Amino acid sequence: MFPWDDARFFLAVQRTGSLSAAARQLGVNQSTVGRRLAALEESLGTRLFVRTAEGYVASAAGERLVAHAERMEEEAISLAREATGESSSLVGTVRVTAPDAFGAVFLVPVLAELHARHPQIELEIIAENRIFNLTKREADMAVRIARPREPHVVLRHAGDLANALYASKAYVSARGTPQADLAGHEVVAWDDAFSQIDEARWLAGRKGAKVALRTSSTIAQLRAAMSGIGLAVLPCYLADPEPELVRVIQPENLPRRQIWLAVHPDVRHAARIRAASDFIVEAIKARSAELLGKRPRRRA
Repeated sequence: MFPWDDARFFLAVQRTGSLSAAARQLGVNQSTVGRRLAALEESLGTRLFVRTAEGYVASAAGERLVAHAERMEEEAISLAREATGESSSLVGTVRVTAPDAFGAVFLVPVLAELHARHPQIELEIIAENRIFNLTKREADMAVRIARPREPHVVLRHAGDLANALYASKAYVSARGTPQADLAGHEVVAWDDAFSQIDEARWLAGRKGAKVALRTSSTIAQLRAAMSGIGLAVLPCYLADPEPELVRVIQPENLPRRQIWLAVHPDVRHAARIRAASDFIVEAIKARSAELLGKRPRRRA
């Protein structure tokens, strides 16, 4: 069987369907991926992929290798987790994933404080709404705005997060304050990939509203509401500091979300992971009033 260093290139192409996407995932150049793939196919004496208009598709030989490569991946991840979990020093990298707005707006200042306290910890944050896999070491810990469903992760409920319906002052001046059904008003909605989250379901239930814009980004929703294009359901901590936005429906009338911190059990005892997770949870609890929309803040 081919070595793990070759298997990871093979799996990256198989999962992403292109050399460029595999290169981004692996943190190497596209030419490196192409060269390694060609060398692997030559050493095995068979084509592993068929290039189509949609991208790279595994050949019959490639399909037979997927399960073997994934077992190698699991072993490599397990070894890495064991090595990481034994670390007792506050040195090394901690990679955190969180939703786009919560990661960029709330967590980045928290991580800056964490770094000031423990300067030997190198911090990485993935602020995206896509769910990253902790078991496959795509991150060391995850902050989620819903209870994670992944098996074999250690969970901590850090707090709750309130939403309200916001509009720009200019929008309210021009269109008036909406009623509960939002009849005659335009809204900023989530795109179809996020149609099942609580906020999207609540907004979809306002039958009188017309969608003006859809997006997968909370930050984009915020900016859209500020531009006056329509009403948006936004986290209170994010929207309250914006002086041009006003609440038009209060948090008690909208879904409230839970904030969870998830860590894989194999790394939770590492000193740097423990220090980072404790610090993040404490920061969330310390700002619970702001996250619940009970203490609106204005930016200077």
